[in-house]
Amino acid sequence: MENVSSFDELAPEFRILVNGSYLPADAFADVTEVTVRQDLDAPWMFTLRLVNWDWQRATVTWSEDTLFTPGGVVEIMLGYVDKLETVFVGEITGLEPEFSADEGAHLVVRGYDRSHRLLRGRKTRSWILIKDSSIASMVGGEAGLTVQAEDTGIELGYVIQNNQTDLEFLRARADRIGYEVVVEDKTLHVRKRRIADEASVTLRRAEDLIEFYPRLTTLSQVGSVEVRGWSLDDKREVVGNASASSLTSTMGGSTGGPSAASSAFGASTMFSVDQPMSSKAEADQVALAQLNNLALEYITGEGIVKGNTGIKAGVVVMFIGLGSRFSGRYYVTSATHSYAPKRGYRTAFTVRRNAT
Repeated sequence: MENVSSFDELAPEFRILVNGSYLPADAFADVTEVTVRQDLDAPWMFTLRLVNWDWQRATVTWSEDTLFTPGGVVEIMLGYVDKLETVFVGEITGLEPEFSADEGAHLVVRGYDRSHRLLRGRKTRSWILIKDSSIASMVGGEAGLTVQAEDTGIELGYVIQNNQTDLEFLRARADRIGYEVVVEDKTLHVRKRRIADEASVTLRRAEDLIEFYPRLTTLSQVGSVEVRGWSLDDKREVVGNASASSLTSTMGGSTGGPSAASSAFGASTMFSVDQPMSSKAEADQVALAQLNNLALEYITGEGIVKGNTGIKAGVVVMFIGLGSRFSGRYYVTSATHSYAPKRGYRTAFTVRRNAT
């Protein structure tokens, strides 16, 4: 999304559709706050806050209305005049009336993307000779979702879902190999973390940033990862390795966190011995994922900008004007889009970067 002009920034707008129809005018007028939170580690969530009182009739309104019945499909669009974009599609899961002597009666309508369907109940089951991407296709299909799963490459000897919800299970499997799980509308995406992508949004210190607080730390950085497991088929030890030079991407930087830590404090290795492994290829894949995960903790940060629908969980953004060390590409791990009439439209975010 291109940076909006100062004129457009004076006119933030939102639109809300419930079951394919725009909010009725009286409901739209009662909306006092719209919030959408996108997070790579949790289902995406929305809340609508509305005035919930009819002064003429002295009675509650929207908490009694069928408009916000749980199960209804909600689409939320945010942006500026003639530049509205969809930032959320999901389902209503709860209603939360608020009665306050100071603020009167309000209703919070809460819902989640369709990944919440993968949280209904815990399961124990197993698979043999199958890829993680194939498991994801099966599990997502059971929840009525269309699945787009990038090929995970390695056929696994044995996989167990042990008293986990489907979403817990899929996220754990994905994180284990450096993938992520995101549901957009009716589609479940299982994909590699896109840290190597070019930036889709540019944020300049003097123009776009309201606040930004980055932190660099070497405490979690190691120069290499070694994964040791046991092959049940071959009855032998399986060893996988990944070193600082193996990082998937340094996001446009020249020195990754693992290399910086080794240069400053000497070489170190993290050993992982808590997982069965069916092959060296699997062990190498897990070792590289663990190294990449640790490297993304090298620089973390959070901030707030003028509302920008292009900032979303799972994209890369470019920061300019922060000096040579902290300028550059960052991976967005969460984004919260919020609108209120008095404050306008704001986007808060958390980001990570694995190099300088």
